[in-house]
Amino acid sequence: MASTLRFERLTIRGLRNLTALELEPAPRLNVIVGDNGQGKTSVLEGLYLVATTKSFRAERLATLIQAGTEHASVVARIGEDGLCREQRTVLGPRSRVVRLDGKAPKSLGAYATRTPVVVFSPADLELVSGGASGRRRLLDRVGLFVDPPGADARLRYEHAMRSRQRVLDERGPGARELDAFEEVMAEDGARFALARSRAAGGVGERLGATFARIAAPELGIRVTYVPGGTTDVSLFKSKLVEARPADTRRGAANYGPQRDELELELDGRPARSHASQGQQRLLTLALKLCELDCIREARGAHPVLLLDDVSSELDPERTLAVHELLMTTESQVFVTTTRADLFPERLAESADRADFRLASGALVEGRETP
Repeated sequence: MASTLRFERLTIRGLRNLTALELEPAPRLNVIVGDNGQGKTSVLEGLYLVATTKSFRAERLATLIQAGTEHASVVARIGEDGLCREQRTVLGPRSRVVRLDGKAPKSLGAYATRTPVVVFSPADLELVSGGASGRRRLLDRVGLFVDPPGADARLRYEHAMRSRQRVLDERGPGARELDAFEEVMAEDGARFALARSRAAGGVGERLGATFARIAAPELGIRVTYVPGGTTDVSLFKSKLVEARPADTRRGAANYGPQRDELELELDGRPARSHASQGQQRLLTLALKLCELDCIREARGAHPVLLLDDVSSELDPERTLAVHELLMTTESQVFVTTTRADLFPERLAESADRADFRLASGALVEGRETP
């Protein structure tokens, strides 16, 4: 049985426009209301940062630090089945320090799996409408939990791939060093490919039923995993040797998991080009819920769900489907909106819900619903 996981207290300092913010979230539903640009999404970003050490909307963590401030910090008290822990992330211009109960974790991966979170934001529409890279990142987030050794292999594979490309660029396809790098790429690439395949299988098994729950049931959804490499080490190595001249010309490796694709079809047509924006939003949400379910099963805990502006561009029927999700999920949920009326009081018992209003990066109202 999956454990319950709750943010009980959150303190944010110097993160974007949040100078000093403290929240005591409710155990089930937390609605963060405010006009655009007031810091709502930054609160979700703080939750994501302290749980994963990453941002869901910025590659460079230094950009999260408030202008004129040397550091940004997020501290969270987290409860899991009656036990509490403290997680802390501090960002400097060129540094990132994480602590778990005051101690350095064994690895960033070990830290990131302690408090699983799944985030849905408007930018995630790229999961459906954009290129394959976003869908590969989704599989890697799932893979971190369902196959940790495969996630470790990914790091070694990518390091070897970059080294191999440097040799190709500088010395050409006949360089002796290539054999050593390709041995590593083949071994770890095959292991990484297996993790990707397992993650894709978990998402694919769930997507049809999940999409039907929140969209029109008559819409048929199909997901196909198209691997860019292989789990066969010998075949992987031979393909790399064969591709040396082409990779030299192109300046990048074109065989391996970095070329994986997760193809999505809606009623037999590519969702990327034929789904409406509303359908893309619902399909993206369904992918995120599959991510949540895969992680819950692997981690044995209900991930925290972060929903940023989830109700925009949904018709009333689909908004009702989102409401039903909020009423039935066992995850703690944080949702941001410009319209409090989109989340009526019936969605959670008063003791399980809190409403917060932000203005200019500060909490101007925070209360449990009566």
